[in-house]
Amino acid sequence: MNLSDTKINNAKIIDFDWQSGDNLKLCGKGYLPTKPLKVIICIIHGFAEHFGRYEHVANYLNGQGYACIGFDLRGHGISEGKRAHTPNFEAFLSDVDNFIALIKAKFPNVPLFLYGHSMGGNIVANFVLQRKPNHLQGIIITSPWLKLAFSPPAMKLWLANVMSKIYPQFTETNELNGKELSHDEEVGKAYHKDELVLHTITVKTFSEVTKAGLHALAHAKEFHLPLLLMHGTGDNITSHKASQEFASKVPANLLITEWWEEMRHELHNETIKEQVFEKIGDWLKEQLVKA
Repeated sequence: MNLSDTKINNAKIIDFDWQSGDNLKLCGKGYLPTKPLKVIICIIHGFAEHFGRYEHVANYLNGQGYACIGFDLRGHGISEGKRAHTPNFEAFLSDVDNFIALIKAKFPNVPLFLYGHSMGGNIVANFVLQRKPNHLQGIIITSPWLKLAFSPPAMKLWLANVMSKIYPQFTETNELNGKELSHDEEVGKAYHKDELVLHTITVKTFSEVTKAGLHALAHAKEFHLPLLLMHGTGDNITSHKASQEFASKVPANLLITEWWEEMRHELHNETIKEQVFEKIGDWLKEQLVKA
């Protein structure tokens, strides 16, 4: 792990990178409060974006005394790999496993929470269900890509199914509309101007994430960690109904949900983001009291 740090606005910023199991350079950043660490929240970002879009989330968490650390998924942001591509879903899970191991080694006695948004929510859900970690204090999932909120054209689905078998790196446009991220129009404008945001997806990635979402729904009753699950009912990108289905199967004693009426895909960028942050902060405090 290569690591460097600087200080900005009384926060310590760390930049780091490591090699994945298939020799890709994955790049991460951490925002650490200057006071003694009491919690680290590890963020797994969504499809087509990058961890840099969560700086304001990190700033809020720092203000609560929490560290926030994340990395750009393979094929995303400044990490290496074919853009918007993964050879299989297992590669995502292994990258998260290695990421958490690095953080745990660097900060061995600090409680860790894992926070996934959109595709990151799918990855986090499956990480818990498939890897069954015992070193995490709790999980935050927002707007997970368990199912899409719309049905792609039948021809595209057929093409994706065929091409994922014969040419998995075949690329299509992802059709993500920045206007669907938030009621705040500036969010969509910034998204489309962001040079690190992707506008394609490989058929293998689409196929793998789709299958993983269905796996999470089928095995939700096996979830074993405290979970805060939130979704906006106005999300036209990922299905809030699929999130509700997932929630109905998770053991009730582990689960807190919040269905934000009419809110769009990126709750952390919505017009009510301060309320979303407050909900996260309150839930984290409750988990620390229980620990």
